Amino acid sequence: MNQVPTGNFTEFIEFFPPLELPASLLPDIGKIPTDALPLPGILLDTFILPFEGEEVDEFTEYIPYGRIEGTRQFEGIIYWKAGVMQYEFILATFTKDGLPISHAIIGGMRSEDKTILHSVAVIHEDLSITIAEGTAATDASDFLRQSNTYQMRIESSGIINYDLNEEENEE
Repeated sequence: MNQVPTGNFTEFIEFFPPLELPASLLPDIGKIPTDALPLPGILLDTFILPFEGEEVDEFTEYIPYGRIEGTRQFEGIIYWKAGVMQYEFILATFTKDGLPISHAIIGGMRSEDKTILHSVAVIHEDLSITIAEGTAATDASDFLRQSNTYQMRIESSGIINYDLNEEENEE
């Protein structure tokens, strides 16, 4: 007997397979799980759209990617958001009861004007996140224009913060 989803947080979390850390998130469509079950509308409306702050259009898809296991005070999930000329890996954290805590885009690809922004992330076992991003011209005449790396961290409370590098801490 199939059950109709009710918007229950436990049902929602079950759509996200456990991630083995460290986990690399690359802007490669071939790495997106094709066997992932789509989120039922009630679960999307209840748990994803409050982070998105916008109406879902017919061109945007949300696909469960993975769940961070072993956290005590929060639940952490990663979903893949695909839209026109962009796709993103989004990290979202919730209380154990399903209330939203924090979210951040941690990887993906986006086209803006005549440039493409690519970003990749590694989530480490200590819940630190290393992100590398670069921009390239769409005409391929200048492959890499600019690149940056930065750090984020998922705090024990579930809040996602940018880590300051040592130079910024000295100021």
